[in-house]
Amino acid sequence: MTRLLAALAVFGTTGCFYTDVINQRPAIDIQAGGEEVYRGDVVKLTAIADDPEGHFVKFTWRAYACTDGAGGADCDVEPFYSEILDHAAFAVPLVRADVALPVRNVRVVLEAKDELGATAKPAQELVIVTLDRPPELDLAREGNFIVTPGRDVILYATVGDVDDGPLAVGAPTWEVFAPAQVAYTLTDVVLPAQTDPLIRTYAKKFTPSAVGDWEIRVSATDPLAKTTTKSLPITVVPPPPPCLAQFQPIVPTGGAKLPITEPTLFRVPVVVDDLDVYPPQPGDPALGVTRFEWLFKGPSASTHTVVNGATANSFALDPATFTPGDVVEVRVQIYDRQNTPIVCPDGDPTCSTISQPTCIQRQTWQVEIR
Repeated sequence: MTRLLAALAVFGTTGCFYTDVINQRPAIDIQAGGEEVYRGDVVKLTAIADDPEGHFVKFTWRAYACTDGAGGADCDVEPFYSEILDHAAFAVPLVRADVALPVRNVRVVLEAKDELGATAKPAQELVIVTLDRPPELDLAREGNFIVTPGRDVILYATVGDVDDGPLAVGAPTWEVFAPAQVAYTLTDVVLPAQTDPLIRTYAKKFTPSAVGDWEIRVSATDPLAKTTTKSLPITVVPPPPPCLAQFQPIVPTGGAKLPITEPTLFRVPVVVDDLDVYPPQPGDPALGVTRFEWLFKGPSASTHTVVNGATANSFALDPATFTPGDVVEVRVQIYDRQNTPIVCPDGDPTCSTISQPTCIQRQTWQVEIR
């Protein structure tokens, strides 16, 4: 019996094995949307896990800003994002932290282990190619006046860039396309200090020399060589004549005469013109001053005669120097620097060009002395 018990004891220690079930590693994957990703965009990712035993899986995310995300060779040493959730959400940096270079890729690393410590191998990696938005560019010109040869035009180019900022883009390039082989000038205009961090405005003074259709082409290029180009058309026309916008006193209609009994001032308060205006505009150096010419026709005269020295915008007439019942005529004619001749017959009370009949360069008052 003793020998039997001993044999059974030996059999029990060598023939019966107890082994725990092996905990298998979870399998993981990264689920991403298919939309394009630009620098500054928010990226959302989801962790997918398959654990053979159905254990709870804990995830760890890390995202690195890269110049070239392949293998992490050109990425920042430290991640710009880390989290332990089953999903990730982060904004793509504009530039790397280690070097002042635009982000071209984001390297995402996902690691996981189950509740018993089994680690998923290999860790999952995803390289997100980040796109670059081109610069924003707006063109404008100062004023809505007619552009004529020799007239200065101030042009503005406003640059912005969501990814890099306007300072990284810098000054745009300007090109001028003329209607023919004619001269022009394009010079820098110094603007007041600008503090808006989102945009920067640059200005040029453009002076064409010939009539025709011109094109100003401006290009802005960011650090990643993305370029935005826009054009501003400018039509240059022959200078129009100056126009009498206001004159005093009111001219009677229907051939009636203007009766005066006391000294009267005939005057032109306003002249509009593309070149020379009245009153003078000291704030606009491109504009000169209208030249006035006053003429007079006496009671017995057959034509109008230029009044020497009468070059201001007004002319005074004293009826005391005439006999009551006399009929005289006061006339004003205006000229800009083009000195375009007034070719209407002397007997016409007003004069204008055929193309602009409402723009008159001559006005005549028929006056009756009383």
